[in-house]
Amino acid sequence: MKFSANALNKPAATREAQQPIALENSFDRHNLNVLLKRFMQINLGRLQRMREALSERQQRIIDVLPLLFHCNHPMLPGYVSRQTPARLSNYKPDKNDLRLGKTIARSFTLTYEPEKEDDIHGIYIMGSVGTIAQSEKSDLDIWLCHRPGLSKTALKELEEKCTKICDWADGMRLEMHIFLMECDSFKQGNISALNEESSGSAQRLLLLDEFYRTAIYLGGRMPLWWFVPPEAEHNYTEHAEELLHKRFLRSDLVLDFGGVASIPDGEFVGAGIWQLYKAIESPYKSVLKLLLLEAYVQDHPKIEPLSMSYKKKVYKGDINIDELDSYLMIYRRIEKYLKRDKQAKRLELARRCFYFKANKPLSKPPRNVRKSWQRQLLERLVAEWSWGASQISMMDKRNHWKASDVTSERSMLVGELNHCYRILLEFAAATGAARAISAEEITILGRKLQAAFERKPGKIEWVNPGISKDLSEDVVGLSEVYDENSDSKVWTAFSQDAEDIHPGGTAIKSSASLSELVLWCYFNGVITYDTRIEVQQAPSLSEFELRKLISTYQNWMPLPLAPRSHKDFKKVTTPTHVLILLNVGKSPAPHLDEQGIQRLSNNMDALRYSGFEENLVVSVDIVTRNSWDEIYTRRFDRDTALLDALKDYLQLCLPGTHHRPPKLSVVCIGSTHANIISHRVGNWFKEISQCYYSGAYPPSTRYLFEMGGRFYSLQFQSHKLLIESHTSETRLLENLGKDQQRYSPVVVDSNALKRHPIKAIAKTSRPEAINVYFRRFDIGTELYVVDEKGSINHTVWRGQRNYSPLKPLHRFLRSVITRQTQMNENLMADFGIYPIHFYELEKSLDQSFNAVAKKVSSEIHQVAMFEVKAIAFKDNDDRVHFDFHCDDQEFSALSFGDQLYLVVAQFILSRRRDKKHYPIYITDLDLSLVADEYSEQNELQITHYLSTKHLLEARLNQAIGILLRA
Repeated sequence: MKFSANALNKPAATREAQQPIALENSFDRHNLNVLLKRFMQINLGRLQRMREALSERQQRIIDVLPLLFHCNHPMLPGYVSRQTPARLSNYKPDKNDLRLGKTIARSFTLTYEPEKEDDIHGIYIMGSVGTIAQSEKSDLDIWLCHRPGLSKTALKELEEKCTKICDWADGMRLEMHIFLMECDSFKQGNISALNEESSGSAQRLLLLDEFYRTAIYLGGRMPLWWFVPPEAEHNYTEHAEELLHKRFLRSDLVLDFGGVASIPDGEFVGAGIWQLYKAIESPYKSVLKLLLLEAYVQDHPKIEPLSMSYKKKVYKGDINIDELDSYLMIYRRIEKYLKRDKQAKRLELARRCFYFKANKPLSKPPRNVRKSWQRQLLERLVAEWSWGASQISMMDKRNHWKASDVTSERSMLVGELNHCYRILLEFAAATGAARAISAEEITILGRKLQAAFERKPGKIEWVNPGISKDLSEDVVGLSEVYDENSDSKVWTAFSQDAEDIHPGGTAIKSSASLSELVLWCYFNGVITYDTRIEVQQAPSLSEFELRKLISTYQNWMPLPLAPRSHKDFKKVTTPTHVLILLNVGKSPAPHLDEQGIQRLSNNMDALRYSGFEENLVVSVDIVTRNSWDEIYTRRFDRDTALLDALKDYLQLCLPGTHHRPPKLSVVCIGSTHANIISHRVGNWFKEISQCYYSGAYPPSTRYLFEMGGRFYSLQFQSHKLLIESHTSETRLLENLGKDQQRYSPVVVDSNALKRHPIKAIAKTSRPEAINVYFRRFDIGTELYVVDEKGSINHTVWRGQRNYSPLKPLHRFLRSVITRQTQMNENLMADFGIYPIHFYELEKSLDQSFNAVAKKVSSEIHQVAMFEVKAIAFKDNDDRVHFDFHCDDQEFSALSFGDQLYLVVAQFILSRRRDKKHYPIYITDLDLSLVADEYSEQNELQITHYLSTKHLLEARLNQAIGILLRA
């Protein structure tokens, strides 16, 4: 069979080409020639249609491609070197080709080099070009087929040449992508050049299916697949070999990429994954291809690829170029499937997708006097569908659809994508195809779909995945209305006519949260820099505050967002940015605002402002952006708004994990004391983050602050934030004395407890030590003991300065440390050398305290004393009692009953040289038998000993007072 690549420019339509071919049990050269004419006639028609959509300059690019790859000339586009692979099989440039070469480069002359081998075997364009879906913006995917065995250097030069030619074409606004292909490697599954165009899973045969039904041949060798009859597809290799072996076809005339009779199940799943990825930004095209895949798998295992349907038509002589349009064939297959299964709504969606893909607005007059073939074909289809003028007009306005239309369209598309996703997973599970797809791919796909389309409470939905070009409104009105059903205020955004602004309009969206509503409008492009905002029926919002809110969003999250990389979805989502908005649509003191009064005070702390210690934060909106670019909002407007928001923020990233807290921005939107509030709350969050995330303190640290006239402590317990409120400093100290499961130091907010010793204690207390702080005053001593787990035991000893409790306390602590070591061998290493540090609390001129280290032995007046030891035990009724040992004399609780403390006090007084009333100190205490009364884990700590010591000493000292007064 003779063939010249230049023949594609000559019509091949004959009556013979229109007749069906009936192959008997032998091969027929005449029939093969007829087939060639049919395929070439289709090819010529598609080529002409493709050219019609291009400008003259762009047409010349297509025309000169065979010449560019046939030779290496320094003045022609793409030149790399004389050694770059060249020479296109079966290509002999004619006068038009040479004239075109000279048009591009005047010095061009073709050098005839017959000794060189043909390095380029074929040039094909595949995809939507030449179809009803081609548009001015369609890019060209070109397969440049080269001979096997090219060296790495040669391939590198050829790739460079392709890149230069693509850049040259791009300069004339023609986007091209050239892929190097080699038949033998392709059949073996090596298609690495196309990795960016796949989901990562092999889709070799589906890609080949698309190639065979869409490819436009430009030059070189023809596909051998053309000449293998449809009924022989299952024996493709044997039939092809026989065609070549018996010389019905010359091997230098054809390229063999293989057959498409049996496509592996895994390829359908892989292609589905890829289309679902693409659907996130371009849903209409992807929905069509997903429906085609669904139609394929519903026929499993007897799947007939579209390329086979295409070849059957050609063999039957049905070579109507409209009916062989690859996109129309996709639609027809989908239509057949959905009609068969009576899925009318999905069929209507498929028609919408096809209409949008064709992109020929039928409600508008044609550009030229003569209608394009695409418009004529689309008109016939729309007539089939019985679409009316109003529906067509609405469809043609898609690029200008606004939020309400786009939202309903998105809902329909998302429903379809979710349906396709379920079908995909069910097919993968039923056929075992899931084994061919990595679990990571399925996971990443699910995460991407979730990020783009899943609805969640507080999530700002992205409503325009490539549906409309512009959702922006010229004028947006905002109103606030009380809703009786929810007993709350509801904010609504309205679209309004710039020429006729009045309350109301077309509702865009409503929300109980103003910040959420405005963020939704901004994120979805409804509100832009040019949008005029009208505040209507909103007494709690000023135009200044609204502008500030919008400006805050624009600065915090400039649009459009850059696409997230594939690797971002390999990990579970983590919060990356948090915006805290304070007092949105709510004033901290509306009754004072109305009177025009602002409270003035030296206390400018926004959390306890003025002499009334008011918390100026009355509402908090938290906006969170995560690593998948999901945006969430949550509003807090109760009395505990700031505390609730803090808890929500800290739960985003628990202390002690490897995650870092999200980047934080704090802005007060309300106009009252905005700067004071923003600065204070921002620093407050910063200090708390420093406490829990800097690594300087353990996760169990207790953070203290003041707010609204109350004292608060924060602490994480079992990964849950506990916030406790205290009415006074005394109640706060009682809380700090509670036992702890692990070492829990105290950190004090910079604006809190400025005149209280606890601030100095928190700054100087050391871990792995007992820290004792004392403050002398005229009639006694105040003591703070920070034990091995950070519990702070507070007591006040009243009496003469001569009788300081420090020396007895020191001895007591040493006894307890020894006892604790005996009870728990794990403490041996630490407690064996456990230090006890003493500090004296001294007041500064600004009334704050400093902790000055002291040595007790040199500071304390020696006082005569003797040992007083108490031992705890339980009786038969599980009640706790104490026996006392004084100077080796035992006093039993069971023996003396209620008189025990009087008896012990009497004995102590009898040993004193004088009868003065100075305190009794317990020198040793044994709680080992009753540890379960103090701790669920039976783990005693020093605060347990100290609190019990104080209790017993109080009883004994009370008894001494009674005896001395008697």
